[in-house]
Amino acid sequence: MYMYLFGIILLGVVVLVHEFGHFLFARIFGVRVEVFSIGFGKPIFKKKSGDTEYRISMVPLGGYVKMLGESTSDGNDIEEKDLPFAFSSKKWWQKVIIVCAGPVFNLIFAFLVLMVVACFMFSAPSSVLEFVSSDGAAYAAGISDGDRIIKINGEDIAVWDDIPSVLAPMSESGKCESVTVEVEKAFTKEVKTYSVSPKQGSYTDPFGDTHQRCELGVVRAPREPRIFLLKEFEGLENGDLILSVDGEKIERYYELMERIKKPFKKMAVLRGGKEISVDFPEKSAGEGDESNAETNSEKLDIAYGGLVIDSVEKGSYSEKVGVKKGDFITAVNGTEVTAPFQFYSIMSKLREGESVKLSIIRDKESQSIEFTASFDEEENEMTGLRDKRMNWGAVFDYDPNVEEFYARRNNILTFPVRYAAKEMTDVIGATFKGFAYMISGKLSAKGLGGPIMIFDISKRAAEAGLRYFLAIMAMISINLGLINLFPIPVLDGGYVVIYGLEGIFRRTIPQKIKERALMVGLVLLCALMIFAVFNDFARYIPMFFNHN
Repeated sequence: MYMYLFGIILLGVVVLVHEFGHFLFARIFGVRVEVFSIGFGKPIFKKKSGDTEYRISMVPLGGYVKMLGESTSDGNDIEEKDLPFAFSSKKWWQKVIIVCAGPVFNLIFAFLVLMVVACFMFSAPSSVLEFVSSDGAAYAAGISDGDRIIKINGEDIAVWDDIPSVLAPMSESGKCESVTVEVEKAFTKEVKTYSVSPKQGSYTDPFGDTHQRCELGVVRAPREPRIFLLKEFEGLENGDLILSVDGEKIERYYELMERIKKPFKKMAVLRGGKEISVDFPEKSAGEGDESNAETNSEKLDIAYGGLVIDSVEKGSYSEKVGVKKGDFITAVNGTEVTAPFQFYSIMSKLREGESVKLSIIRDKESQSIEFTASFDEEENEMTGLRDKRMNWGAVFDYDPNVEEFYARRNNILTFPVRYAAKEMTDVIGATFKGFAYMISGKLSAKGLGGPIMIFDISKRAAEAGLRYFLAIMAMISINLGLINLFPIPVLDGGYVVIYGLEGIFRRTIPQKIKERALMVGLVLLCALMIFAVFNDFARYIPMFFNHN
């Protein structure tokens, strides 16, 4: 039930903003507003103040402002004394402004909401390079895991999201030129400057289009200090989470790898939910043979334990090809894998029928699993596109939510404005692109959603937190504003065309033509709404039947 509550709140606020835009400018130009309603149908609450009756109506899927003289049929029914207050008696440009005010208010409201969303991002993941790919540009320049980027080409980098924003202009131009990267080294805290030549990479957007981008070869993929023993080491077990070494706190895998380069005698580990202290006395060589003494650091041979398979889903692809719980993945088709995201990245690029060789360690022995890649083609319920997916089903034993947050110290005053402007631009661009692709047939119209989809998205966003709920509210407000500006009769954009033509030709369009145009628009709008609701039923009803 609460799914509908969040949807009603979200739609109610967005519709309120839209109708208030019409209401405000109608009042500014002296138009009498008879009804201001949030929702359609029978009123469940109403109160009259002045000339206006304010309503909350039963069907929460829209709203309306009824102005004196607005209808095409009541122009002759207005008393002469009321004509100055009638919408029909106003100048054409005043009518255009009143009609446009609703969509424009939606866009302004979305911008303000996105500025609020930006305030949630003053604290964000830091610019520490948790993972530097061995085949990337940063690694080739000498940058290491744990280094923190301070500046790129002289521009301050405070949080992780600043990195792609600085590289964006190069990505858009298609020229990945060398950049100067200033970093604070992980362990010495020394500040060093490197010249890095970004590599050309690519990514696929939700519409299936491929875009080029410039990449440093760094990833925000924290790895906790979980271990896998490549050879036995008394006192430690596979899957142990190292908490400290000789009392020195360890939070990341790269910190552990640096610390064990030096001799150590004690570790605190988390095993089975319990903290355990493990002593490692160094073994001395025989008398007179001190040169053969080994330190614990020399004997410990480990890899990142997050690459151990923790579970395998029954009936999944991984089960069919022979992957088992406890397997440790070391490589895919000869490419070394040192983090889960690398494995998923390689697997996502496989093609139908491609031969795949997984290198694993099972029961302390190196083995391989060979299979042919095969994908299931499924319709994406949100976009209507046909997605090819491999139901892999094997889950790694790692914590993907290991985070470190920094306060955004740069551009605090201008950041909300810049963020809101960028998000507005992206959403508007994606909206027009989506409609263009639907018209051309590149994108299935099955991606259109109705009220059930809006309610579902609202619920999911609310569960994720206020930031995400506000972001979805802004996105829907933008879409409502844009769609209402489409030049279709019945929508605000259709009225703008009608009143604009009347102003250009300085004559009123005949009543019958207006009525016929509005009827065509109404039929088209109703057909679109019915289609969207049908998509909702097709999308969500199977979930109820498949629910166990």
